[in-house]
Order: sequence, then C-alpha cells, then structure tokens
Amino acid sequence: MSVSDNWQRQQDEIVALQAIFGESAVEMCETAGPQRSFVLHAPLDMCEARASIHIYLPETYPSADPPIFEWIGAYDSNADSVVDKPGYVIPRRQLVLSKDMCGDIENELRRAWMEDMCCDVVIFTWITWLDTYLTELWPRPAAPIPLPRDDSNSASSVPAASKCTEPIHATHVDSPLADASVRESAPNIFTGTALEMKKSVFVAHVAQVYSGEDVQAVRDELMRDKKIAQATHNILAYRIRLDNGSICQDNDDDGETAAGKRLGHLLQLVEAENVVVVVTRWFGGTHLGPDRFKLINNAARQALEAGGFIDEQAKSTTSKKTNRK
Repeated sequence: MSVSDNWQRQQDEIVALQAIFGESAVEMCETAGPQRSFVLHAPLDMCEARASIHIYLPETYPSADPPIFEWIGAYDSNADSVVDKPGYVIPRRQLVLSKDMCGDIENELRRAWMEDMCCDVVIFTWITWLDTYLTELWPRPAAPIPLPRDDSNSASSVPAASKCTEPIHATHVDSPLADASVRESAPNIFTGTALEMKKSVFVAHVAQVYSGEDVQAVRDELMRDKKIAQATHNILAYRIRLDNGSICQDNDDDGETAAGKRLGHLLQLVEAENVVVVVTRWFGGTHLGPDRFKLINNAARQALEAGGFIDEQAKSTTSKKTNRK
C-alpha cells in the first residue's frame, strides 16, 4: 500500500470518528513529521465517563504499523451535575490507568489493528472495547450527595430520586421476555424520507416505546414488509426512561459494524426518550466508506425531527455541540 493510500485510509477513519462522536470530538494537532495526530474526546457510556486520548497515526498506518495512543485523562460525565433538581452533586471518581492497564490497552489496540486493518473503524472498535474493559476496573459512579442547606426542615430539602448508579442492562429485543404477543398491535411507526447515494438507499423508521415488548412489536411489524425484511441491514437503537428515572437502552448493528452504537449515541445527543429508531439500508453495489455512517445518522435524525420525537431545545443543543470546535 502506497503512502497516499495510507493517507486516504487515515482520512476515512478520522471522518468516521467525527461522524460517530461529532466533529468537536476529534481535535487535530500540528505535527512536524509525516505522521498525523489528533486528540479524541470519546464518551465511555458504560463507565459514565469521557476520555481524552492522543492518537498518533504513523505514515505507514494502517498498512504496516498500528496507531499509537497517549492517555491524557478521563472524567465523570455526570460529575457535579444536577440530578433532578438543584442542590445535588455526584462525587468525582479517580479514573486513572495503572501500568498493567496501559499494557492491556496497548495490546488490544495492536490486536484490533491486526484483525481489522482492512476496515475503517479500527480506533472506534478499540474505544468500544476500552469502555467495556474500564467498566470492570474503575469504581462505579457514587450516589448523588445533597449539598448543605440552611433550612433542613423545608419540603424542598427532601432528596430527589437519584439516577440509577448501577449499569442498566436492557432486555435484548430477541429475548423471550420481549414477547410481542402480549400486545394487540404495534405502536404507530413513522417512516422518514429516503436518502440515496450511489444506489444505496437509507430509510429510518421511528416509534414511541415504553418497554422491550414495544421494541419487539415495532421490529416485528417492520419485518412484515418483505422489502424491509430483505434489506441489507436493519440497524436498531432504543432509549427508554424507566419508572425509577434511570435509562434503559440498547442497540443492534445487524451486520453494519458500529452503526447500532452510533444510533444509540445520536439518541443520547438529542435527549430522545421512549423511542426506538430503525434505519433500513439497501446496498446499491458500491461501498460508501465513512459516508454510510453519515447517511445512517442523517436518516435517523431527520425522521426523529419530522416525526416530532425530539423537541426544539434538544435540536438547538445538539446543533451547538456538533458545530463547536
């Protein structure tokens, strides 16, 4: 592979990361030599944290050498934030890496490169693994602590219900617990406008859901359409607020690597709740590279907006996050 081929593959991967995490999450750095480098501000959703990692791409990556990482640090994504009402904070955790942890992480990056060097999501695959790996080693988020108040007898001093401090494991939509037979009919499904590039077509379907049964019912209803059932991919993500205030969420790539988590990340960015989105893709015969990720997200976002599943404040907030550099 030539230097120019490596350069293009690197550019494709950077574009893919920007499409997944947002343009502001990839901060390019100036370098004196031929290698490229950038700081990746990546959300670690399972850890409820955010990490900043300096990534170096040698001139010979990905054909001959793996990327190199330098750990900058991580912090609680919910630390010092308000929980349900003012007057509560979440204590900060010590999110650090030991020497052994750094060795494990470096070995996994090399393994991901060796196995996935023909893909354009090596670093994303590694970040996904990193989230799971650190969840087992870092301390869990602490329960919210009320700030001192002058009037401890007032009604407003009663602690608000806190967010769930343990990870929520959503019932997978293929689970027997998510039997759609308990429902008489599926929730109403809104279908967005089709997006097309090089004969590949992307269509998003969105519905309001409140349980795993609802999610399964929506999927089953869509699969009744033979054209949808025979599509190349039906990528799914959902996000449901439970009665205790915690969030239950899950996703399914359906063979399109990293696409399901991307949809789940989009639902988080727009603060969508009690919603499932399924993006159907019919492959047109030409590989689209990182552009397919943009089309998947754009189809989902347009359907969410057109169907009224996200409010104006969420649209405005997400737009500011995306455009911030």
